[in-house]
Amino acid sequence: MLELATRVEISGGRVLVGESFAEGGAPYAPIAQIARAALSDRLPSTLPDIVLADLLALAPDLRTRYPDVPPNPPLDPQADQMRLFESLVACSNALAGQAPLMLFLDDIHWADSGTLHLLRHLARRTRHQKILIVAAYREVELDEARPLHEVLLDFNRERLATRIKLSHLHQ
Repeated sequence: MLELATRVEISGGRVLVGESFAEGGAPYAPIAQIARAALSDRLPSTLPDIVLADLLALAPDLRTRYPDVPPNPPLDPQADQMRLFESLVACSNALAGQAPLMLFLDDIHWADSGTLHLLRHLARRTRHQKILIVAAYREVELDEARPLHEVLLDFNRERLATRIKLSHLHQ
């Protein structure tokens, strides 16, 4: 991953990383890490407050950097989730408008179902943008991670992904 990220950055692109952990974590934890990195610098000034508010909801520790952005009004859970998904699409598209963008999600086999649904939505909605989504997972974990298996089937069916099987990596 480091070599790929380095190549993207050397060619003028931007890399944002999110990681899932075996012990779980907050919903959308890897996406929150990506949002935190996006909000830390080089954020397009064209993003509307509604998008920024959703990103800040994922990374509330950065709210002090954006004190003038009001929180979004609550909606029903499904509408709230769709607004969040579309905000991530808008942010990703805006960042890709500045420079090619690579989103790297590591250990995605441990991700919560919300993160996996968001990943599927993002792949569908950004397929024609200069965005590379890299999701690393361990194949041996797929039986236990049924939601990931379903997402991978969708990616294959919709031709949203190319699977690259790596042999064991040694450091």
